Amino acid sequence: MSALMIAFAAMAGLLALFFAVPIAGTLETSEMIGLPILWGGLALAAPTLLGAGVLHRARLREKTLQREKAALEERLQTVADLSHAFELSAVMLRDADGTIRHWSAGCERLFGFTAAEAIGQRAHELLGTRFPDGGRRAAQDSLLGSGEWQGELRHRRRGGLPVVVAAHWILRHGTNAGAVVEVHADATELKATEAALRAGEARLRLAQEVAGIGTWEWDPEADRFLWSPEHSTLFGGAAAAMPVTLEGFLGLVHPDDRAAVRAGAWRALESGEYEAEFRIIRPGRDGGDEMRWLLGRGRRMPGPAGRVGPILGVHMDFTARKEAEERQSLLMREVDHRAKNALAVVQAVLRLTKADNAQEFGRAIEGRVAALARAQTLLTESRWMGADLNAMLRGELDPFLGNAGSTRVILDGPPLTVSPMAAQPLSITLHELATNAAKYGSLSAPGGTLELRWSADPAHDRLRLRWAESGGPPLAGPPRGRGFGSRVIRTTIHDQLGGEVSFEWQPTGLVCLMELPLGRVVTRAESGRRA
Repeated sequence: MSALMIAFAAMAGLLALFFAVPIAGTLETSEMIGLPILWGGLALAAPTLLGAGVLHRARLREKTLQREKAALEERLQTVADLSHAFELSAVMLRDADGTIRHWSAGCERLFGFTAAEAIGQRAHELLGTRFPDGGRRAAQDSLLGSGEWQGELRHRRRGGLPVVVAAHWILRHGTNAGAVVEVHADATELKATEAALRAGEARLRLAQEVAGIGTWEWDPEADRFLWSPEHSTLFGGAAAAMPVTLEGFLGLVHPDDRAAVRAGAWRALESGEYEAEFRIIRPGRDGGDEMRWLLGRGRRMPGPAGRVGPILGVHMDFTARKEAEERQSLLMREVDHRAKNALAVVQAVLRLTKADNAQEFGRAIEGRVAALARAQTLLTESRWMGADLNAMLRGELDPFLGNAGSTRVILDGPPLTVSPMAAQPLSITLHELATNAAKYGSLSAPGGTLELRWSADPAHDRLRLRWAESGGPPLAGPPRGRGFGSRVIRTTIHDQLGGEVSFEWQPTGLVCLMELPLGRVVTRAESGRRA
C-alpha cells in the first residue's frame, strides 16, 4: 500500500472517531467509553501520518535531485565541448607580465611554436608582437580598466612569416589575479583582401579621373541623386553642390538637350536601360563658359517587391570624340568642296593656258597642277588644320633658294598658318608670281633678287604681303596686255580670298602688293619669331 493510501486510511479513522464522540455522548455511558476509544485511535494513527509525510517529502526530494543531476550533466558536457573547442582555437593563458602558462593546440597551428617551446616565454617577445597606435601600454591600460581589450595585432610565426590576428584579451579575477586569457583569430587573408579592395578602389578612382568618368545613382521613387566626386570636374563645380533631383540635374543640361535627357530617364524606368548624349555649359579655364559633351549610360537595379529599383550609371566627357567626329564630317565636306574647286581650277588652267607649242603648254600645265598638289600635301600633313605659309613659299621658290647662305631670295615675316580654304588659291598665286619672275623678272638673271615680306595686323584684320623683285632685266613699264598669270592672280585674290592686289612695274623690277582678310586666310598667327 502506498504512503498516500495509508495516510488516507488513517485520516478516515480519525474522522470516524471524531464524529463518534457526539453520538456516544447521548448515551448514559459516554464518559466511560468515548474517551478511551478517542485517545486509542489517535495513538494508532499518529505514527502512520508522520511516516507518510516523511516518505512523500523524500520522494519529492529524489525527483528534484534527479532533475538537478541531469542539468549538471548537460552543463558538464557543454563545458567539455567548449574546452575542446578552446583547445582547438588559438587560446593562451598568460600572467600579467606576458609569461605564457597555457598554449592550446590552436596556437601551435597558428604560430608554429609547440606548447613546450611557448610555455614560460613572454608572449610579446616570442611572437614579436606589433601593437596598434598607443602600443602595449595602451592595451594593458584598457584591459585593467574594463577587464578586456579587443584589437588587431601583428605577430610573427615561427620562421619569421608575419600573421595578422584579431585579438581578444580577458582579465581573469579570483585566485589567479592578473592572469589573462588571449583568444586569437587569423585575419591575414582578410587584411590582404581589404588591402586589395582598397587598391582596386584607388585604381578605379584614378581611372575615372583620367577618363573623365563619374558615377551616379538615382532613386526614382524618392527622386534623389547620389554623385561621385568626379562630377565636380565634369560639371566644373563641387560635387557636394550637385543637385539631388532630376529637374535640378536637368538645369545643368543645355536647354536644347533637356527634353531628350528627361525622356531617356523615364524610358529607363520601363526598359531598364538609360543612354543619352547631351551638352553642358560649365566655367572655363579662361574665366568664361565652355561647352562640353557628356555621354550618360545607366541600368536599373532590382528593387524590393512592389518597388522600383534605383538606376546606377556613369557620365563621361566625350567632347574630344564629338569634336573629332565633327571635324571628320567637316573634312569630308571640305575635301569634296576642294576637290571640285581643284578640278575647276585645272579646267580653267587648261582652257586659258596659251603656248606656242605643245611642250611649252605641257610645262605650264604641269607647273600649275604641281602647285595645287604641293598645297594639298601641306594640308594633308596637318590633317587639314592649315598649311604653314613659310613652307608654301619655300615649295614654290625652292629652285632659287640654293644654299643656306644664299641671299638671292629673302623671306621675312612671322610664322602663319594658312586656313585650308585659302591654301590652294594662295599657292596658285605664289606659283604664278614665281613663274613670271623666273621667266621674265629678277629670277631670270644671275644677279637678280627677290624679297617677300609679310605682316599680320589683327587690329585691322589684315594680312599684308609685299613681293619685290630687283636686279633683273630693266622694265620700261607695265606690259601691253594681261597674261594668264596676272588674270589668275587678280581673280584669286579678289574673288576667292576677298582681298586686294596691285602691281607696280618699277624700272628695277615688279612690286606686287597684296592685302587679305586675316581672319579668313589665317587660322593661327604667332609673334616673336621670323621666318
